[in-house]
Amino acid sequence: MPRFNPAIALFEWVVMPDHVHFNVNLAAGLDEPLKTLGAAIRKFKTYTTTVARKTLGLNSIWQQGYHDYLLLSESFIASTGRYIRYNPLKHELRYNQPEFLHLHEPVVSPRFDPCDYWKAIGELSLLDPSNKVLSLRVSRKVIDHSRVVKRMLDAANAGYTILSGFISPGEVAVRNALLATPEARLIHILPSQIAHAHKPDSRFLEPIRERRFLEIGRGNEDIEFARTACLDLNDEIVKIAQAGEGLSIYWLPDGPHRLSPKA
Repeated sequence: MPRFNPAIALFEWVVMPDHVHFNVNLAAGLDEPLKTLGAAIRKFKTYTTTVARKTLGLNSIWQQGYHDYLLLSESFIASTGRYIRYNPLKHELRYNQPEFLHLHEPVVSPRFDPCDYWKAIGELSLLDPSNKVLSLRVSRKVIDHSRVVKRMLDAANAGYTILSGFISPGEVAVRNALLATPEARLIHILPSQIAHAHKPDSRFLEPIRERRFLEIGRGNEDIEFARTACLDLNDEIVKIAQAGEGLSIYWLPDGPHRLSPKA
């Protein structure tokens, strides 16, 4: 595509069985950028159709039109990049290894109140009472997350599965570090139910297939995520962790505080 038009830079791409994804950048100062993009897509389709006709005897391989999105922020660019990179894995799990994305319901575990209805996607063995679970809550007032991340990586190396809602910036920093660490195990508890149409975030797919990630949610209804729901979520992670082999940490600006089940 850049060879056809130097005004286009191709950042990321992936070819799937029945579609393709491109992440492209249009040069600044173009009079009609959308026309430039449209012309590049048409040229790409024409070229690949010609190759397909000569090599495979196919006369038509593309539908009309295309879907484009304008990436307006760095976070949008990053999430789009993840989506493109993980598309092949998502396809593999969906069509060839669907057991990894199977929605388990109801999930029965000694760690759960038997009156509650739980759903889960991922590695259920992480809920075993014999599994050491460390629940983590990090205050938003904690600015330097490096100490939290280091301690949680140490805990993961010591055999603990880290359980959290992974909501505050400190918790997110820990989650990202754990996802990038081979064999580190984590349980992500959602503030609401896991709907049947729920799809795990792309960054969770590889840990799910590696059997070191579990996503759990309680109930059969969506709950508005407000302060009360957040407090209830924090109480739940303490109970789940301490229903078996585990402990609970609340990290405040002055450092970590160990919680009791009723704290």
